[in-house]
Amino acid sequence: MLGTHLVCDLSGNRLRRDALRQEMANGVAGTCANHLVWETTDCTLFVTAYQTYPSHAMEDQDYAIHLEGFLYHVEEDSLAAELTRLAHIVFAECGKVEEDLARWLLSADGDFLIVIRNKKTGNVAVVNDVLARLPTYYSINQGCLVLSRDLQLVARLSGKARLDRMAIGQYLLLGFCPSAWTWFEGVHTLQPASLITNETQGSTWRIARIHDFNLEGEEHTSGDGEENAQQLAARFRQACCNRSRWGARPVVSLSGGLDSRAVAAGLWKEGIPFVTGSFLDQRHSNQIDFQTAQEIAATLGVEWYGCHLSAPRGQDLVRLLDLKHGLNNLRMSSILPFFHNLKERFGDNILYLTGDGGGDALGDSVPYRHTPTLDSLITYLVERYQIFTMQEVAALTGLRIDELRDEITRLLASYPETNLAKKYQHFFCLEVAVGMYHQGEDRNRNYFWSATPFYSVEFFTCAMKFSDNSKKGYRLYREFLTELHPHLHAIRYANWNAPVASTQFKLFYATKNLTRAWPAAIRRLRRITGRDDTVECDSIMLGCLREQSERNPDLGEVLNLRALKKLLENARAYDKIQLWTLFTLTSFLDDWTNPRPVLADYLDREFA
Repeated sequence: MLGTHLVCDLSGNRLRRDALRQEMANGVAGTCANHLVWETTDCTLFVTAYQTYPSHAMEDQDYAIHLEGFLYHVEEDSLAAELTRLAHIVFAECGKVEEDLARWLLSADGDFLIVIRNKKTGNVAVVNDVLARLPTYYSINQGCLVLSRDLQLVARLSGKARLDRMAIGQYLLLGFCPSAWTWFEGVHTLQPASLITNETQGSTWRIARIHDFNLEGEEHTSGDGEENAQQLAARFRQACCNRSRWGARPVVSLSGGLDSRAVAAGLWKEGIPFVTGSFLDQRHSNQIDFQTAQEIAATLGVEWYGCHLSAPRGQDLVRLLDLKHGLNNLRMSSILPFFHNLKERFGDNILYLTGDGGGDALGDSVPYRHTPTLDSLITYLVERYQIFTMQEVAALTGLRIDELRDEITRLLASYPETNLAKKYQHFFCLEVAVGMYHQGEDRNRNYFWSATPFYSVEFFTCAMKFSDNSKKGYRLYREFLTELHPHLHAIRYANWNAPVASTQFKLFYATKNLTRAWPAAIRRLRRITGRDDTVECDSIMLGCLREQSERNPDLGEVLNLRALKKLLENARAYDKIQLWTLFTLTSFLDDWTNPRPVLADYLDREFA
């Protein structure tokens, strides 16, 4: 996995640091290489990167600083000074460190992980951005910090190889591991705006959450829709400029939705040269989306590259599993050949811009039905996001339903909001982003840098302060899009095959809200009427899943093999999302526990 790998053992024991050195000596596949950034008496830092991957190291008489990622708002010739300013804040001796660091983080437009070493004291600090855009994992044990962008590397180096049943249960329930959960007990996800430091005396590490968004704050109350859209558009255009200033060629991942066309329009408005790329899947199920993307590109007068994808092969699944260790659904492996094609067409130095975060910032993000109590909110949240039911998850994992539910209760209680609707919004806009969406963008970065202007801190903060009512029916979004380009809002929204200002769109929107209000009932209705997107009983994916369950008894450490067998015997009762989610999990477990994973026998098979 690309990125930063740090082992810092304050006890003086070199065992884990030597293990890191050995891991790095083994090398990596492809065009990536492992580089030693620094090594001291108690700290070893490596980075894995390809030639154009953003990794910057600087050193002066006081500090050694490593930056992975970008501070988009800082000019290149000012970067060293800005990182030094951050180091002064982090290692200040006064009591205002967290307050000053919070201000710095909220003013920083970036996707980054920063490691700083104080050369005078030997102390080390780790800081990430306020949205945790670069997924990072760590473990602390007996004075030793192991931190890496590679989850399995942390588990191996720290000796924390025991699988976490609750994390697996939450994944089967929601489709991702929420909060700080990972597959492994004692290995945690670094939360947004975190600061890890060691005490000046002794071998103790301290972790502080410097900032957490409170969506219950003051809302914008002045201005009409046009004025509000102008505020947003100005911040969005600046975010597009910031991300495009580093010399890479912008390639917009263009679909027929609103978010990616907004990114393209922001670049167009600023006069930034860019190209666009779209893909048509092997079943042509996104034909309208593909055609709409081409129409958007033609309206903007920019180059459009359309790629026709084949069904993913086993080698694509193995590649994605190696990159993301099951944290990105293997169904997404079909996109990897698209990335190869983009590099062949546009070169290695690409800035891949997506519309991730647009729906969270500017769309409806409140419960679609009345949830007056915490219990009713949890019931709705689970209905809305569930992959498998709590009963099914309990049968597969051996966890109790009340344990699964209590964990969601604890998660919601940890949010700073008191209003229940705002707690749901926090889950919708922030928890799902960190646990799921950022993992997808991180997959992309193994090919080229991937970013989105929607997660500019200034834009995101401004957008979240506009009232929920102003966003209903995509009213604010429509005004915002018009500020960026006068005609794009009139091009159909591909999902509903209608422009956002049309009567047809309004009818679809009202109907969709009804289905979102009662997702469990709609799910049952689809199943009864046979409208579920199911998997054929003789599919390659199901065959591979069955082999994994039969050939690897170690899956029984965290899964009830009898319940798994029963589920697979009744596979037609489950849809593709459910079965691919389960297959992603079993493939990760098989890869972790099996010297020769079952997928190795399927490298040339098509997973249609």
